[in-house]
Amino acid sequence: MRICAIAFKPCWQDENGRWLSEGGHPLQMAAMASLFDEMTLVINRRKQPGTGGMPLPAHAEIIALRSPAGTDFRRKISVVLGLPYYLRTLVRHIRRADVVHTAVPSDIGLLGILIALVLRKKLIVRYSGSWVVTGQTTMANRITRTLMRMFAGGRNVMLATGEGDSAPAPGISWLFSTALSDAEVRKESPVFDRGLRTPPRLAYVGRLSGEKGVANLIGAFGLLDTEGFQPLPEIMLIGDGPERGSLERRARTLPRGGMIRFAGQLDRAALKAELARADFCVQPSLTEGFSKAWLDAFVHGLPVLASDVGAAGPVIGRNNERGWLVPPGDVPALAGALRAVISGPVEWPALRRRCRAYAEGRTLEAWSRAIGERCAAQWNLEFADGKVR
Repeated sequence: MRICAIAFKPCWQDENGRWLSEGGHPLQMAAMASLFDEMTLVINRRKQPGTGGMPLPAHAEIIALRSPAGTDFRRKISVVLGLPYYLRTLVRHIRRADVVHTAVPSDIGLLGILIALVLRKKLIVRYSGSWVVTGQTTMANRITRTLMRMFAGGRNVMLATGEGDSAPAPGISWLFSTALSDAEVRKESPVFDRGLRTPPRLAYVGRLSGEKGVANLIGAFGLLDTEGFQPLPEIMLIGDGPERGSLERRARTLPRGGMIRFAGQLDRAALKAELARADFCVQPSLTEGFSKAWLDAFVHGLPVLASDVGAAGPVIGRNNERGWLVPPGDVPALAGALRAVISGPVEWPALRRRCRAYAEGRTLEAWSRAIGERCAAQWNLEFADGKVR
């Protein structure tokens, strides 16, 4: 069986001609490809090479789309103007495939859903944003979720990134998100029996964009700095994105802003090295589905201070099982939580062990197996030796 995967992540080629992309996306695409015999990966090509990239699956046929121009409304106009090009390219490759996978919300992913439905292809839709409506939910997000509800079942496998006791909607299943492999989990041996360093070291992992709430983390640090709180933590911001310049300027306005450092986009090895030097993670997102960064932190025995959005409640735990929750966008509450965690008391060894235990069962192998089993059951096929047949 051949799968055509449509992704909105940017890609680029290195000097050796290898196709690279950022974050955990290449690892997830490799895991998705492992379920089928062949893969065509349709992905946006960025104009300039990125940093910290990882190779896309070497055996996949890479179709690098012309990336829409601009962001937000300007990007949507660019997609509309380029619609003949996008439709022509997507139809050609979807028609050749037995199965279509789209990661949404994204404009190109939404086009992929519509074309796959028209061509009556087996379809896997993975909604990676917050299934719960938030202030960041757009009209396109609502349309995508409505389509998923309408067409769930039969040849259409609908998955919402998150976790919960009940299904997100009839015919739609929760699916966690991860970039961890079984081998990576086995390799990491964190030290559980430790508290905080002096000064404490905090890490943020993710895109530097407005919806991730990193400006609120810098604001909370500024409140602690203004009140003279000690020990003031060092903060490492790992990732890149459109807000990086403004965040760096904001950090420089703070008296102790030099304690906030920007690592940029890192590959997996460098990311693991930074997490090994951290005491806990802070993820202040305004909207989220299931953040891969939570599991990256957990496998290193790092609890997470997160905004109460998306799957944060069941994953982090509402009783401090694996970290702490604060209301999204509430800078004073975030500062108060940082103050409380750093001041203690916290049973760090037990907390670190609970984090690690949670991550161990949520690897890429488990992720792909969950998708494969769901597809096989819904399509009346077999799932054997790691493949849908």
